[in-house]
Amino acid sequence: MKNTSMSNLSRRCFLSRSTLAASAIVTGAAFRLVVPARAQSARPGNPLRLPPDWTGGSLTVARANLAIWPGYSTAVSAINGGVPGPTIRVRRGQEFTARVQNSLGEPLVLHWHGVLAPERMDGHPRDQVAAGQSYQVRFPVRQRASTCWYHAHTDQLTAEQAYAGVAGFFIIEDPAEAAFGLPSGNHDVSLVFTDKRVSAARQLVYAPSMMDVMSGYLGDVMLVNGTPDAWLSVDRGLYRFRLLNGSNARIYKVALSDGRPFHLIGTDGGLLPAPMAVTSVMLAPGQRLEVLVDFSPYAAGASVVLKSLTFAGGGGMMGGPQQGTEMDLLRFYVDNTATGNATVPAALQPLTPLTSAQAKRTRVFTLAMSGMVHTINGQVFNMQRTDFTVPFGDVEIWEYRNTSTEPHPMHAHAALCQVLSRSSSASLPPEDTGWKDTVLVNPGETVRMLTRFDTHPGLFVHHCHNLEHEDSGMMQNFEVLPPPALAIRRDGAGVSLSWPGSEQGWSLESSAEPNGVVWEPVAGSPAVVGGRWTVNLTELTGRRFYRLAKS
Repeated sequence: MKNTSMSNLSRRCFLSRSTLAASAIVTGAAFRLVVPARAQSARPGNPLRLPPDWTGGSLTVARANLAIWPGYSTAVSAINGGVPGPTIRVRRGQEFTARVQNSLGEPLVLHWHGVLAPERMDGHPRDQVAAGQSYQVRFPVRQRASTCWYHAHTDQLTAEQAYAGVAGFFIIEDPAEAAFGLPSGNHDVSLVFTDKRVSAARQLVYAPSMMDVMSGYLGDVMLVNGTPDAWLSVDRGLYRFRLLNGSNARIYKVALSDGRPFHLIGTDGGLLPAPMAVTSVMLAPGQRLEVLVDFSPYAAGASVVLKSLTFAGGGGMMGGPQQGTEMDLLRFYVDNTATGNATVPAALQPLTPLTSAQAKRTRVFTLAMSGMVHTINGQVFNMQRTDFTVPFGDVEIWEYRNTSTEPHPMHAHAALCQVLSRSSSASLPPEDTGWKDTVLVNPGETVRMLTRFDTHPGLFVHHCHNLEHEDSGMMQNFEVLPPPALAIRRDGAGVSLSWPGSEQGWSLESSAEPNGVVWEPVAGSPAVVGGRWTVNLTELTGRRFYRLAKS
């Protein structure tokens, strides 16, 4: 439970730690390096590390020393010996199962960010386990293909643990994507951006001041996949880059250094209906973007830098790292002729938009500062308090009003959303397109979005993904109420389904799969029989699964 008093807030937010402790030596062999066969030794910087794919079993979080910088041993918090952790890949319709082992020496829980997990699997701070303990995660993955991630979500320790390295990619795959002809194999590259403060001894420094907690902890050294001064050898073909902002607070304006256009093809919740040509995209903490970059216009031997351009963003310490500073992210060296034949597709994944007319209600969340902490509707997080309830399956408008001077990337667990409007612009920027789970709300701005919680009932959170803001209390509990109980009775080929007559606005769906990846409307209108809505069916195809959905 958080406390608004500065003395209790100081317990985590203002504890000065000049370096991160470590208890094991790891060489970094868990990473694979993509290095061209020639001339790599003469290049400044370091070849980009690519985290290995997870092969199942345990995800062990522990202190470690890694060779982040050549010739140095840097203290981190690693997952299975690497920073970032291994990339989890799960096919849509499969069950994800893992044992999370906490060998970190302090409480820990992992959140599967963007993955629609059940209540007790989601990584709520109340479910953190003590040092030395482990817990089992198991749930079916039913949503569309998308680039998600996982990271620490421990009460008042999220910022420090994520900063130290407790994070990794969680990629949901769908064989149906093959029809789009997108780049694959080594032309499909995941990139996580993190900014750090680093000591002369090449140790990560996490020592947030009062101003850091107010603005968020910003660094001035860039790591991409845990690699400083990173470069990647590419050929003169088309690449799919999955971009993740894993920073505590820094926002990136991603562009190529020569201003050449590229294509945005996906946001948090998966592919867009069609590629969008852009010259830059904004990427806030917690967000993911998928882009296509075509290197065919570059001559062999050329290079180009993926940068974060300067922008007016506010935030940062006086004389220290600032929000909106121009930074180099990753240098590409064009070394070879094209080895793939992928082209930018004309169309991608269809999307059914939610509409304002479907919304049953509007919820307003005022983002403000009270004293030295940021608040939602005038309150800081209380683990024991449920701030509001959400009816299962209803479409709602969530309106975030930012009355503060700091940007707030707002993230809700357990559902995806579609951005409806921004008060600062008549039209939405490209990065607001498609299904989202993290939406940036700039200072003085009101952002409205449409959302529907129709996957899992239970207690979840929404919060600011500036991790210093989250840890100091910018978070709320909400409960998704369960749908009505569905009674199913079978007699031979006859199936009778019923639910309470007091429950309005529900319809039936069925699936042939126990995980319910594909649900189909059930033909037939319900009638009230004995005080219950009832539908009688003849089912000759064998086993079927049924659920209630909002009409």
